[in-house]
Amino acid sequence: MRTEKTRMLRSGEVAKRLGLHPLTVRRWVKEGKIAAVQIGREARIPITEVERLLGEQRAGTLILYGRVSGHDQKEDLQRQVQQLEQWALVARTGQKTLTLTDIGSGLNTERKSLQKLLALVQDYQVAEVVVTFADRLTRFGLSYLRLLFSGYGVTLTVLSPDEDKTPEQEVTEDLLAIIASFAGRLYGLHSRKKAALVECAKQVLAEAETHEEE
Repeated sequence: MRTEKTRMLRSGEVAKRLGLHPLTVRRWVKEGKIAAVQIGREARIPITEVERLLGEQRAGTLILYGRVSGHDQKEDLQRQVQQLEQWALVARTGQKTLTLTDIGSGLNTERKSLQKLLALVQDYQVAEVVVTFADRLTRFGLSYLRLLFSGYGVTLTVLSPDEDKTPEQEVTEDLLAIIASFAGRLYGLHSRKKAALVECAKQVLAEAETHEEE
C-alpha cells in the first residue's frame, strides 16, 4: 500500500477553511504559528496544519465500489459487493463505509455512482476507494484516476490486481469492451445485433489466439 502525500494548500484556501482573513493566515505563517513550505514566491500550507488548528483528525469515508456492464450481471454485482463488504469488516474494522454500484460500461465516465464518488473525493470526504478489479472502476485511464485520488489524499485499493493476466489477455478484454460499448450505442444495450456482434468478435479473437499458439 502506498504512502499518501500530504496535500499542500494555498493561504486563501486555508483562510476559508479556518474562517480567517487571508492576511491573518499570511501573518501567522510569518510569526511561525502555522508551518508552511516555500514554493517559489508562495508559501504552501500542509493540510495537517489546518487539521491541527481545527483540532480535528481527518477520517474520511471508505468507498466500496462495484460495477457490471449489464442488467443480466446483477448476480456478479452482488458478489462484488459481498466480497468488498466482507473485506472491509476484516481489514477496515469500524471505519465508516459507503457502498456505491453502477450498471454500465467501464468506458462510460458519466456513470451516476462514479460521478458521486468523484464529487465526494473532491469534497475531501474520502479516505480510500476499494474495488475488486481495476476495470470495475474504469477500463482506461486508471493512472489518471490514481493521480486525481493522490491529489486529495485518497488511497485506491484493488483486491485482485490481475497480476496473472498476460498483456494479450488484457488487450483482448479491452478490445471486447470497446466493441460492446460502441455496439450498444449503435443498436441498443439489449439488442440482438449488439449481442451478435460481440459474440462474433469473441470468436474472431479466440481463433486468432489459437492460430498464434500453433
